[in-house]
Amino acid sequence: MAGVHPRSAWAARTIPWFVAAVFALLAVRLADFINRYTVNIVYWDQWDFLQGLFDGADAWTLFRWQHGPQRQGLGNLILAVLYPATGWNGRADAAASAIVMMMAAAAGLWLVKRVCGRLRPWDIVVPLLFLTTSNAETYVVAPNLAHGPLPALLLVAYALALTIQSHSQRCIAIVVLNFLCVNTGFTWLLGGLTPALLLFLGCSPHLASRERSIYGAGVVASIATLVLFFYGFMPQSATDCFQFPHARPWEYLPFSGFVLGRPFGLAAGDSGRQLLVGTLFVTGVSAFVAYGVFRLVRTRDRSPLWLAATSLAAFTLLFASSSAVGRICLGFPSASATRYIPYVLPGFLAMYLVIRSVSARSYIATALLPVFLVACIAKERDSLSASEAETYLKYKERWRECYLSTRDIDACDALAGHAVYPAPQQTNLKRKLDWLEARRLSLFSGVSR
Repeated sequence: MAGVHPRSAWAARTIPWFVAAVFALLAVRLADFINRYTVNIVYWDQWDFLQGLFDGADAWTLFRWQHGPQRQGLGNLILAVLYPATGWNGRADAAASAIVMMMAAAAGLWLVKRVCGRLRPWDIVVPLLFLTTSNAETYVVAPNLAHGPLPALLLVAYALALTIQSHSQRCIAIVVLNFLCVNTGFTWLLGGLTPALLLFLGCSPHLASRERSIYGAGVVASIATLVLFFYGFMPQSATDCFQFPHARPWEYLPFSGFVLGRPFGLAAGDSGRQLLVGTLFVTGVSAFVAYGVFRLVRTRDRSPLWLAATSLAAFTLLFASSSAVGRICLGFPSASATRYIPYVLPGFLAMYLVIRSVSARSYIATALLPVFLVACIAKERDSLSASEAETYLKYKERWRECYLSTRDIDACDALAGHAVYPAPQQTNLKRKLDWLEARRLSLFSGVSR
């Protein structure tokens, strides 16, 4: 190749293979984690959000299915195919969640390439973020594609859509992805951000009238999506103790910080040091979002980097804040729930995008790259996640073995040490178990009559 140094050409060919090798290694590690800790059983919230499958509901009903303060959306449509194909195997949805997170990691690398140029060795940060085993609840407690994995993928895809140069194609992609996001998991929070973002893009001074009209139609479509979401929606809290405002509203700040810091093992608690660290975490992310908005105003829509990074970080901050509002009554330790980690990861991807992009001209950013990488590697030493996975493995195995022997829900709850569902009568648990047994599905697969 004329004009290209041989060493540079060699690096250009080799680095993608290096990143791919790390990706593959982390994928195998995640697959081993799932294979080791998952059990073929329906558990906890699954008895509720799978109700539509028990009922034989149509695709639109499944897509619109409400589970707590969210809708199941795309997750239910995938499960409607996955469960019948696997005999309602409780390990299959955990495996599907891992595959979706792998797709999110691949999309993240694509985003890095589009925004920052060719891959560099530092970019192993992306698979380290998304192929983590620190989010044990995502895979081993009550796996739900709509609650974590799919939102993570859809958010990265949303950021990718913002890098499209054609205004019409960009607007259409954002509207479609926004529709899926709003109807799938807690990414419904994006519903309020998208109309504002499209309005901002449509007000760019260098647009032609046709492009303004397209963005205007996008604003209308995104508002209609939010209206559709709330049509027939029953306001529900994820906690029985919810109240707003909280008696000590200043606690919202450190709680949000604990949610944001959980992917890196930040411990939630009420000690002065912990509260300070949590507050610093949310303050730092807030400052990043504020600076991103400032840069967007200056560059309008001419910076794919700041469009993507600010959108991802803004959603992550909004999610952490809403989690604080909804769960603060449970105390600070509830911020450590690992099932929320997939919602936070896109925000850290946004920070990495900015550091990576400006590292070529900033010594500070260059110094932050190895810091970010070391932090991503260090977080995988999270012993609490393995302990949580081991605990639920034992709960599920004991309950499964007990029920196959006794068919006694209460006795098996007591023996297992953890109920398979907190209120069996409320979800008609016995009837659902009988339905599965009659068809030899889930835990009854391979069990003779």
